[in-house]
Amino acid sequence: MMARVDGQSSGLWHDPHNNGTYSPTNASSGLGFQRLTGNKKYTDQMLFDFVDSGNSCEISGCSESQVFSIADFSTNYCNLRMLYCGSADGCKPVKFDFTSQETQVDPSPGAGHDQSACLKTSEAQGFLATTSSCPPKDFETVKDFDLDSFISKRWYIQQQMPVKYLPASQNRCVYAEYQLQKKSFWGYDVSVHNHAEEVAAPHTAHDSGKTLCAKVVDKSRGKLEVAPCFLPTALAGPYWVLDYNEAEGYALISGGAPKEAAEGGCRTGTGTNGSGLWIFTRQQKRDEALVQKVRSIAQQKGFDLSVLNDVDQSACNAETSRSAAILSV
Repeated sequence: MMARVDGQSSGLWHDPHNNGTYSPTNASSGLGFQRLTGNKKYTDQMLFDFVDSGNSCEISGCSESQVFSIADFSTNYCNLRMLYCGSADGCKPVKFDFTSQETQVDPSPGAGHDQSACLKTSEAQGFLATTSSCPPKDFETVKDFDLDSFISKRWYIQQQMPVKYLPASQNRCVYAEYQLQKKSFWGYDVSVHNHAEEVAAPHTAHDSGKTLCAKVVDKSRGKLEVAPCFLPTALAGPYWVLDYNEAEGYALISGGAPKEAAEGGCRTGTGTNGSGLWIFTRQQKRDEALVQKVRSIAQQKGFDLSVLNDVDQSACNAETSRSAAILSV
């Protein structure tokens, strides 16, 4: 827990739930923390106690909001969970990675305990948005986009937003490849190949094969639409390149404009079309400074960064055959 909290300043860890900021507090026993919400308006207090239990450790904790709220959208539950959840839960440990089993959760009236809410921004929190409108005024994609250069090599995903077809449980060894093709019957110009693996062993791969295609909508502005190749393009979802720099080896991708207001900014949906946010890099090995740079670009464009979760790119076979799956938008 302390490693995660300390890791905020160095970029080793960030709070996946609305990008809050944790800090230690004095506690007579156990560990005490406080968390400032992503919009910098509210502070919650937490206490943890630890007891040896055979070969395990029993953790008990409580979190309390410092303002009155009718519903907390699982915030207090997530305040606690984000400090102990492991990679099998879609979280990013900093020092130790262990599994946990929750045996008892006692929320106060109106409070929730939805695990899935911890790795995304709840739609019900839109009224807390700090952005005046979504998508932000003058929201734009990349300019003078070079499609040939963009699709010339494989992209590795370093951070991504959980969506219906790509849950956080598949945040391992994710990559994407693209290739120009002869325009299909439905008008698709690009074949799409994606790969993702389960975080939990045995790391089952998910395979898109040759089932996904993209149509170029606005080539100079990096706007495409993606869908299964057998569907008409009218049913395809937006795939937009928001920023791209081949020399530095990064790209920022979204499933269209972020139309939904959230506590930390704007975001896309979480369904099939019109959903998703990704940070691409050419190099598979994570470059933290580069990832933080692209996160900053996304934030400047008005995105809620709390939706982004890390992808584990370690212990992957970089030359895995074309056999995997995900990232249709």
